[in-house]
Amino acid sequence: MIKEMSINAENVRSLREARGWSQEHLAEVAGLSLRTIQRVEAEGRGSRETKLSLAAAFDVPLGRLCFRSAAGRVSLADSEMPWVTLMMVGTLILVVGLLADLNPVLLVSGSAFQISALVLHGVGQLNAMRRAAGLKPWLHSELAQSGLSVLICGLAVLLLGFGVSGVWWWLPGAVLVGAGALFMLWPWVLSRWLVGEGQADKSLSGED
Repeated sequence: MIKEMSINAENVRSLREARGWSQEHLAEVAGLSLRTIQRVEAEGRGSRETKLSLAAAFDVPLGRLCFRSAAGRVSLADSEMPWVTLMMVGTLILVVGLLADLNPVLLVSGSAFQISALVLHGVGQLNAMRRAAGLKPWLHSELAQSGLSVLICGLAVLLLGFGVSGVWWWLPGAVLVGAGALFMLWPWVLSRWLVGEGQADKSLSGED
């Protein structure tokens, strides 16, 4: 017998309506039956597999389907926070670099943060358009998106460092590029080489 779990019906409905999806479209994207979607939104019940499928379709953490936000509704601004935070940190570093007699390390670091923030924002916008079209998001894993951001940051450090000082900043650039590539590839490695698909989903979602 399939064990049913509690699912926040209001959050599911809010996520669906925010994307302009019908219940039929959500069922198609999530690979579930229309009856299952209707039961989730009406009764807040579904299997663990249903919750995983919904989280993947919406490209949100599992917790967003379980708990209410402080206002009782899902805040779509949550998905904006990573790139906004990077942009703010980059701006702060740039300001400090300007105040520190145009410190090249700080100027390059701040600019690299801002460039990676814009890339992360662009990926988010692309995923939103793909979801609206009923397509699977690109780099839907948060770890993979973070990896892309770190990789771009590393490339920016290399190029901007050379532009500022005439010397390639190989050490910090290579470390960031390598770390970013590892983060991007890790979900794929985990699911393909180390464990089965089902266990990979559990590991990536943080479920026991």
